[in-house]
Amino acid sequence: TMKRVIRIFHKFALIIGLTSYNEHFRQTRITQAYALIINIFTLSLLPIGLREAVEYTTMKIMLPKFMQMLPCVLFTVNYIVIAYTLISRSYRDRVLMDMEIVILQLNREMRRTGKQMSSNLRRVFLAKTFTLTYLCVSYIFVPFLYDRGQSWIFLLEALPTNLALTILITSTFIYFVSFWQIAKGYDFVNQQLEEFAARQFVIPSEELRSLWSLHANLSRTAKRINKLYGPQMLASRFDYCTFTIINAYIGSIYTSFDQANFFEKLFGSLMFWIRTVDFFLNDCICGMVTQYQSRQKAMNFHGTLTKEMSSYLIYENSIRLNMKVCGLYPVNKNKWLQMMGSIVVHSVVLMQFHMAMSQ
Repeated sequence: TMKRVIRIFHKFALIIGLTSYNEHFRQTRITQAYALIINIFTLSLLPIGLREAVEYTTMKIMLPKFMQMLPCVLFTVNYIVIAYTLISRSYRDRVLMDMEIVILQLNREMRRTGKQMSSNLRRVFLAKTFTLTYLCVSYIFVPFLYDRGQSWIFLLEALPTNLALTILITSTFIYFVSFWQIAKGYDFVNQQLEEFAARQFVIPSEELRSLWSLHANLSRTAKRINKLYGPQMLASRFDYCTFTIINAYIGSIYTSFDQANFFEKLFGSLMFWIRTVDFFLNDCICGMVTQYQSRQKAMNFHGTLTKEMSSYLIYENSIRLNMKVCGLYPVNKNKWLQMMGSIVVHSVVLMQFHMAMSQ
């Protein structure tokens, strides 16, 4: 099921031009040309659609004159982040080739040993799949919900714009899935070590070397992902903060209108909170990678440790992942909570400014 979800996502990412690799981690001249054409089309026409979105939002919400620049700020940030995401696409696509090697090695070892992934990783993946699916479907169909009574021409013009906005959501999913695979690999290594600790006989050298090779590939790939995706995740975090602060203010204004439809209010609120959960899962999976990788390996092995086993334990305990975005800040649940605290403060400031200027 999870493999099928990842394949479907890769097909969708290819359709919107987010990557030129298909679900089998293969790139052809056709996919390269298609992604390039879609990227040029998106970057050229998206400003027109976003300008119309700014005008529609200002008219629909009836923002005060002193706050009418907020939709412009929001959609400008959206375009800048989308432009950076598409322009740097080939740079980040290198991660997919590294991930293919790690995934094949990990799946081979898990099939050989009969090990299963932890239930925590399964639940996190299912939650991320739900938030991604809901947000992408919502972005695509939101013009049909809020634009009732508009002409079909207007809806068809709005649809490509909203489809392009899904890039903001799907770009972080590659990041999430990559680190999810890394976390699954570290979890497998931990399961193997726990089994080794319980054994009463000498661990085969071939099995230990295989585990050592997998752990080395996981650590090397995790560092590479963190390096290549650092600027992208910094841009995505900036976009998310802007989205949350401005939409919290606009949503508060819109929900105060008596003529606003209850279903529209509910739909907008769900999009707001589900995107919050979606971004939280990005930070959560990074914390899980660090947790699984740094789990205490000083286990009680029975009998005398072999020279190879002692060397491996020294190696593994010496490896530490520096999960910082562009070397600026660590990515984990605590940092997410700090970010949300800042967002709440800035949202309150916007509301106070609105109340002061409205008097």
